[in-house]
Amino acid sequence: MFLYLCVRKGYIEESLLVIRGLGVQTSTSSPTYLSTASTRFIPTSSIQDIFLHEAFKGFEVKFYLSIVVENEEDLVVVFPKTFPKRQLLEEVWRGSKACLYEPK
Repeated sequence: MFLYLCVRKGYIEESLLVIRGLGVQTSTSSPTYLSTASTRFIPTSSIQDIFLHEAFKGFEVKFYLSIVVENEEDLVVVFPKTFPKRQLLEEVWRGSKACLYEPK
């Protein structure tokens, strides 16, 4: 038990990096110091769209940001652990779409 408490961080970091002309990178850290973060890069050519969804968990409404990737059945959920509030997700959604789909 003591060892588990020593290696546990107590928090999770999640990020979305949007690089104009290249794509997006999602990253989720581990809740412990022993394992590494899971990171995924999605090129712009594979991104079909970015959506802001709502889902129900019990009696709560959770909002989440997802990316539709070409030739994949499942959506890529951007912040799968933290579920930020809707207002913050809207800002990230607008900024991501503006950066990815900027008129040339």
